Amino acid sequence: MMRVGMDRQHVPRPPIGQQVHAALVTQGHQAAIDLAVGAGQPDLFERVRAVAHEEPAPSFLHSALCAMSLPVRRPVDDQQPIIRQDGQYTLVITPKATVQMVDGQQALQVLGVPYGSLPRLVLIHIMTEAVRSKSRHVMLGHSFTDWMRRMGFKTISYGPRGSATLIRQQLDRLLACEWMIRWDKEDAQGNTEFAVREIKLANEYTGTDGKGGAFRREIFLTEGFFEHLRKHAVPLNEHAIRQLRDSATALDLYTWLAYRLPRITPGRPATLNWQQLAVHFGNEGTHIRKFRQTVRDAWERHVSAVYPEARADFDTTIIRLHASPAPLQRKLVPGAHLAMVPPSPPAVFVEPDAGTRFFAALSVALGPVDFRAWFRDAKLEAVEPGWQLVVPTAFKADWIRGRYPVALEAGRVAAGLDQVPEIVVRRA
Repeated sequence: MMRVGMDRQHVPRPPIGQQVHAALVTQGHQAAIDLAVGAGQPDLFERVRAVAHEEPAPSFLHSALCAMSLPVRRPVDDQQPIIRQDGQYTLVITPKATVQMVDGQQALQVLGVPYGSLPRLVLIHIMTEAVRSKSRHVMLGHSFTDWMRRMGFKTISYGPRGSATLIRQQLDRLLACEWMIRWDKEDAQGNTEFAVREIKLANEYTGTDGKGGAFRREIFLTEGFFEHLRKHAVPLNEHAIRQLRDSATALDLYTWLAYRLPRITPGRPATLNWQQLAVHFGNEGTHIRKFRQTVRDAWERHVSAVYPEARADFDTTIIRLHASPAPLQRKLVPGAHLAMVPPSPPAVFVEPDAGTRFFAALSVALGPVDFRAWFRDAKLEAVEPGWQLVVPTAFKADWIRGRYPVALEAGRVAAGLDQVPEIVVRRA
């Protein structure tokens, strides 16, 4: 006899963000609010609701910047190049001298490397506009205030430490840097193959001098960077980005998972240790305990709330990444166009007896509470050449796949099916 309860104990506890999302989907607003408040995270429900109640809106970021991030805070020497590595790829961002007004005179000045959450938001915005418009000519806005509101800022302040001033400074740093992407690979004979591409984010930009200072309104991406972006743009959810905008670590973790998880082979989780993750995020392995705590906190309270389909385990000793849908539930096809995943084949017939046995076994395996929450609106349908378990939302589909494989196998055996049904989404 299969002991389903024993096996279920080995399923990792979902992060609190996904628990709140599940409560919202299956039990309603009040249950989700109560869970968030009970966990000491009253603001968590707002993050969940902001994503759950909105259709995904596409944003984009270059895959190299998803895999290898900018500094979280200002480096001790911010005029030194940033070097990041991810497997076969190396990213180098080098600050270059630009002409600046210093004490009333034009002079060459190195502004330094970009850092913090603000340049991440700027990069996502610029690259999103380029991919959407299919043009390397990016119009930021009619005014600085207009541009900031389009990036999701509700409060805009000027002055030495104002949000507008800080964003303008980070934009200037970004535009002054040169970028190099190197690719290394060993062939079958043991020879090392490599390719180096040096590019600038932009080679022309214009602005106006206003009361709030210079504002770069128009940016022309270099041809090389734009073509590389078109081939390597990673789709993100704009609503999620807005909820994470104040945390550089949360933005890094979200974009990294959005890049990695859809590329993992189903049934073959990828594993890495904390030192390896630290390299991706620009941590040199120092203060690894603090780094681990920061990342786990970002996953629990922020990223899991806005990327509920993500399946990852951030254990104290190891990190496991499981195949997961992309944030948009869509896939990027050549040319950076978005296309919906093809629809499921039409149902041929329904086998009531098999369905009754299948769901009865699930109810026994999961218990009545969990069974009603996740399977009350599910249907078992026979299609050529096999069976499908039809559920109304992508979130339910991914949750069932990830959390209840043993129960699904018990249902398969009880119903006499050749294989576990494919889980598909079909809204009523």
